[in-house]
Amino acid sequence: MTKKLYYDDVYQTEFSSKVIKSNHDESGFFVVLQETAFYPTGGGQPFDKGTLNDINVLKVEEVDGEIRHYMETSIDVEEVNGVIDWDRRFDHMQQHAGQHILTAAFEDNLGYKTLSFHLGEEICTIDLDTSSLTDEEIHKAETLANKIILENRPILIKWVEKKRNYQVYPFGKN
Repeated sequence: MTKKLYYDDVYQTEFSSKVIKSNHDESGFFVVLQETAFYPTGGGQPFDKGTLNDINVLKVEEVDGEIRHYMETSIDVEEVNGVIDWDRRFDHMQQHAGQHILTAAFEDNLGYKTLSFHLGEEICTIDLDTSSLTDEEIHKAETLANKIILENRPILIKWVEKKRNYQVYPFGKN
């Protein structure tokens, strides 16, 4: 299993790793590394771009438990030096953090839960659990989000395990 360096240090932009697999599939040539700082597509956030041994990494996906780095050309080496496109990574980090802040502002102020989130090349969207949204509600959430950002609070990563949610129905209710 690939060690995910991006969880240890989101600011890491360079790394070296051994290649544990080199192959191709319908998406093209890919390598699987012993460890990687490249974030794969997931959680509403796009993959990192950059280079491995100065060859462009076009896409990074987790497939069947492997983190596949899809390359511009095939690569046949035992070790690579990776460089992350920092401007892209930082843009995604800012938008992702902003989404969490805005989501909290909508839920805490208005009770609107986020149903989905998409971070794209040009726009970021948040789908809320409401059939309508007024300009006043948007302004209220935006004001709180901006207040939180200006407070410069630290951003912490927490892993939460999902527990099974059992419901007990007294008196035989279903």
